[in-house]
Amino acid sequence: MKESLAVFRKRIVWCCASIVIILALIVMQMFWTRRGYRTNYGLQSYTNIENDWTYEDGSPADFSSLEHDDGEVAVYYLIPEMEETTTLLYRTHNSYTKIFLEDELIYETDNTYSGKSPGSRWNIVTLQPEHAGLTLQMQMTAAYNGDAPDIDNVFWGDSSTIILSLMQQKLWGALSCFAICLLGIVMIVLDLALNYRRKNYGICYLGIFSLCIGGWSLIETNVLQFLVGDTQILQSIDNLLLIFMVMPLLLFTDWLYDILKYKAVRVFCVLHIIYLVSCIILPLAGVTDWHGLLPVGRVFIGIFAVGFIAMSVWSNRFLFVRGKTRSAEAVLQLSGIVALGGSAVISLLRFFTNGTMDRALTLRFGLLIFILCFAAGSLFQSYKLIAQGLEYDTVQKIAYSDALTQLGNRAAYLKRLEECVKEHVQSLGIVYLDVNNLKKVNDVHGHEQGDILIQTASKVIEDSFGTFGKAYRIGGDEFCVLIETNAAEVYEQAANIFREKIESVNQSDNYIFTLQIAHGFTCCEADSMKTVEDAVKTADEKMYYNKVELKKQS
Repeated sequence: MKESLAVFRKRIVWCCASIVIILALIVMQMFWTRRGYRTNYGLQSYTNIENDWTYEDGSPADFSSLEHDDGEVAVYYLIPEMEETTTLLYRTHNSYTKIFLEDELIYETDNTYSGKSPGSRWNIVTLQPEHAGLTLQMQMTAAYNGDAPDIDNVFWGDSSTIILSLMQQKLWGALSCFAICLLGIVMIVLDLALNYRRKNYGICYLGIFSLCIGGWSLIETNVLQFLVGDTQILQSIDNLLLIFMVMPLLLFTDWLYDILKYKAVRVFCVLHIIYLVSCIILPLAGVTDWHGLLPVGRVFIGIFAVGFIAMSVWSNRFLFVRGKTRSAEAVLQLSGIVALGGSAVISLLRFFTNGTMDRALTLRFGLLIFILCFAAGSLFQSYKLIAQGLEYDTVQKIAYSDALTQLGNRAAYLKRLEECVKEHVQSLGIVYLDVNNLKKVNDVHGHEQGDILIQTASKVIEDSFGTFGKAYRIGGDEFCVLIETNAAEVYEQAANIFREKIESVNQSDNYIFTLQIAHGFTCCEADSMKTVEDAVKTADEKMYYNKVELKKQS
């Protein structure tokens, strides 16, 4: 089960990575197609004139609840006296507008890449003093059928003053967005650095989510629209970040709570992958744009948000039980959920009561607290896992290493034989080796020289046969090397190096003994443990015959 979940997780990550690459290529293609395009905002005290517009019959127009017929509506404004060039500046969201001076068209929202919506953008219309007393007509059309035009923040005055004032109001919101993105980058870098060996990048997924949510909320401040020439690119990135942000948070949650073991969550993952693929196919086919696919994305976000909160509360339920130990990680996680939930409720109330230009105004501060709390809690947990992992690595090294030679020991050798059978190694080469005269060296020169003999032999074996496989010390003077790739082909090459190394040792004046190592080789297909055991026996027999020959020579 655990192995199948690991495979499933890998497939999800690869699917997401592939989809991100494709979507990035689409956005790059948009950059290339629309290169050179810029929205002209112009550069010229100001007032809010949202309440100064009327319908054709003279009744007051309310931009928060426009009367419309199939998404179209027209409102009128009598131009006041002015001493210098003045600007009409207003924001549209998924809406097109045309501005008429009397009956002359003087401004209209430009067409876009997708042919659907210009997204959220600022519109600037410049008027001269001689236009005083004339009537402006604003014709508005929603980009999507059934919606009312979305127009707000209608200002009259000097454009530079208005823009600077708006950017000043959004400064802290923009800085919080940058903080979320920076926090995401820090988490990704730290997690990659800390877990480069184990490749268990849970916090990295939270970092990716932070980049998505930080980028989305930054665009939602409507500050970048003044700085970026082509607002269609911002609209596309805004939609894509909202569409994609569920998956990295889901993978982080799985790292935290192991949720992919539940079948419902795996089904949710597959459905979301299908949705992400449709976000590639349907826009390219011209069926709809990314904004048109957002309602489905919001459903996924809503379902996952409810499940995430429920899982977090359930996993940390012991916090509410008297007498239970309360860990720092659990307290931080619940604190983050409370902050996020509270800010989300406030954002929804603001949005549904009177609408808002910045939908992420309060939400981003809750998100920042949420990410900080979960990042801190997860780092605590990751630190514990790393510490446990290092301790485990130390135990593994002691358990499977020979203290004298630092080669693998008999336990490691037997374990690897079993793994070779499980992996069905096609060409398993077995080199069985035995060091001659160890007892004689121990008796005549002492055990210290005997240890040097074993260490010297192990180095020769490692530098020859071990170059092509894995060497093990499986007894006092017995060694074995397992060669798992092209065993029959590389054996002769390794054997030549082996003989040269022994000759080099015996010609040296550094040793008081003569090095002799008998060896035998055989090769088999590791289709069963019996086949492997028979091959080991054959290699042992060949080694014995070689041992006899070496003794005759000496």
